[in-house]
Amino acid sequence: MLLNHNEGFNKRRERIFYEIWGDLESQNSTLKIIIILMSLMVIVSLITSYFTYRINRIPLVIRVNDAGNAQVLKDLPFNNKVGMGEIIYFSKSFVREFTGFNSIMIKTELSRALNKMSSDYGRKNLKDIIRGKFVQKMEKAGITSIIKFKKIELVNQTANHDELDIYVIRTVVSNSNPMLKNSTAYEDKLILKRVKRSIEYPFGLEVVLFNTLKLGGV
Repeated sequence: MLLNHNEGFNKRRERIFYEIWGDLESQNSTLKIIIILMSLMVIVSLITSYFTYRINRIPLVIRVNDAGNAQVLKDLPFNNKVGMGEIIYFSKSFVREFTGFNSIMIKTELSRALNKMSSDYGRKNLKDIIRGKFVQKMEKAGITSIIKFKKIELVNQTANHDELDIYVIRTVVSNSNPMLKNSTAYEDKLILKRVKRSIEYPFGLEVVLFNTLKLGGV
């Protein structure tokens, strides 16, 4: 009777059925879980590294000296003083982007100009542009503007601001007929504020005021 009892116990411990690939499937499930967890860790690490880089990245600045030569400065400190060459280059770029109307590139150029403005001044100009449907009108105009700088004069400078008078000639050319063109002289007044260099303001400058005065045809 004892033998029969032990035999019955052993039979109960045996598998009722046997899965040939059961162990492999179990291993695969475990590996899938491990891969998913590792992928999540990699994604979190990449996101953390990206934002750490964005916060701590020191911008690469191309400085333009008084002679007009470009000098690449790597690892430039954020508090590096803005030079006159940078002020002139920044001012010319802004005037071209904000007033060099080009029907094909109008959205891109205006976007670059707005990004050079202070936050409040940029929002004010953007509202005026949207309200006046300026972009739509320029796209339909089919024109290209050519700007020639005749004179750039630093009329006032403080610890935080630079005021410039810029004399330019804007020539508007028809895209459909290049023979149709009109040249006009303008006096532009530009006030720049010196700000801490950052990713948003690598030049260390922002536009706080811009006015233009038509002087007459050329």
